[in-house]
Amino acid sequence: MKKIFKKSAFVFTILFFSAMLFLTFFAEEIHILTLPQVEAARPETRRFPVYGDSGEGESLGYSREKTAISEETLKEGVFVLYNGEKNGTKRSFVSRVFPEVGEIRSEDGYYEVISGINYGEIIIVSNTKELYDGCEVNVIK
Repeated sequence: MKKIFKKSAFVFTILFFSAMLFLTFFAEEIHILTLPQVEAARPETRRFPVYGDSGEGESLGYSREKTAISEETLKEGVFVLYNGEKNGTKRSFVSRVFPEVGEIRSEDGYYEVISGINYGEIIIVSNTKELYDGCEVNVIK
């Protein structure tokens, strides 16, 4: 009986330390697999009409390239990607923003972004349903 207990304790100890060693080596990979997998891209641009007055009573009309966002993306919520540090490692997080938009373009369903998103920022373009403000993510594209 004593031999069986010693043998069982030895086997349990080996299994325990093997599991701890496995988790030590693969903890980061396991953590990344549990994060929401998202695709990110820069906001698109579209040409929007601009109307003005020449100062001499004439109206001027021209178009200008502006940051644009689709109606679908606006409905689902806009998440901007930012990098931060957590536990000493650089990680990717998202921040939910509510951009101010102008008129919708009837031909393709894009809104002109007036404020809230800059062209240089990166927004999440897929898998936004499981995100929340401040959520850590794994960017796959």
